[in-house]
Amino acid sequence: MAEVTERDRRIVFLEAQRAENDAGEEAIIGWNTLFYRWAAYEPVSDGERLRAAAVEQRSDARFRVLWSGPMVQITGAHRLRFDGADWQITGLKQRGFKGEIEITAWKIPEVA
Repeated sequence: MAEVTERDRRIVFLEAQRAENDAGEEAIIGWNTLFYRWAAYEPVSDGERLRAAAVEQRSDARFRVLWSGPMVQITGAHRLRFDGADWQITGLKQRGFKGEIEITAWKIPEVA
């Protein structure tokens, strides 16, 4: 795997906007912007997906951002927006003490 260090892609971190539906249950009604970051983008290769036994047809990628205070709140419950699409965060890994955060995500298919 090649080392990606150039953070030349703008991503937006999103938080679910929730409201009570007619049945009295809490439901996600949209996604609010939390903050923007510059990130390095690296698509996950087909070979890597095969080694991980991924069978679904989806776009997976890694994003690397610099550590910052706001990043500590990001979890798999959040999303990110990149290149006009929303991505589901599936993993977060700190690389070095307060260095980079590596975010693994998959592209959410657009609903027609």
